[in-house]
Amino acid sequence: MWLVHLGFQKFAPHWELKDRDENMASGGVASVAALTGVVLAFVLALANQAIDTYQNNVSIEASQLRSMDKFLLATQAPDSLKCRQSLLTYANSIVNDEWPQLKFQKGSTKTYTLLSAFEKCLISVQPATPAQASIYLETLKLSNQIAESRETRISNSANVLSSVFWEVIHIGLLLTIILAALSFYTPGKIRVINCTIQIIALSILIALVILLDHPFTGTNNVSNAAIIETIAHIKP
Repeated sequence: MWLVHLGFQKFAPHWELKDRDENMASGGVASVAALTGVVLAFVLALANQAIDTYQNNVSIEASQLRSMDKFLLATQAPDSLKCRQSLLTYANSIVNDEWPQLKFQKGSTKTYTLLSAFEKCLISVQPATPAQASIYLETLKLSNQIAESRETRISNSANVLSSVFWEVIHIGLLLTIILAALSFYTPGKIRVINCTIQIIALSILIALVILLDHPFTGTNNVSNAAIIETIAHIKP
């Protein structure tokens, strides 16, 4: 903002602005800052709500993994018990291999391979009794849900704001800075403080939106704690 102000002073040293002109510029700052602030606040609320939704999806995925483990134990079939180890390996891979890749908005090939291995293990199970067959059908349905949950998680990691939105926000911030520089062409303490506070407030909102726009990175990100807890439950 000060650079823009100094630029006006250097390239237009004889440019005289009346109080009325500076007041109009100050009003323009307030209008642009208010409009941009409202948009940013709305987007911030949506981004925060999206993170809550993504976290809930992870909890559902963890619940599906735990339910699958219970079904495999309930069948008491030797083949099903072998699949428990395959399920545990897959769950560990989600945390250790795939989760770090989500910040790059992609999944892990290793995790996908382990999921495929678990599905093959599940298909190879041969239920011996009607009760085992009934439970086995439920495990097949749950297997599809686990695969869908993984795809949803990867898809969520790629949900970011479009470049058009950021272009519009940057234009709004640039206009605010230019109008702020014009509003104190003849500097006054109150006017300078007022414009500076508005720009700082907009900058803070932009920073918050940037942080929440990447749900699987940063400090306020989607946690894998639910899956880690499930892993501890599955371990023999």
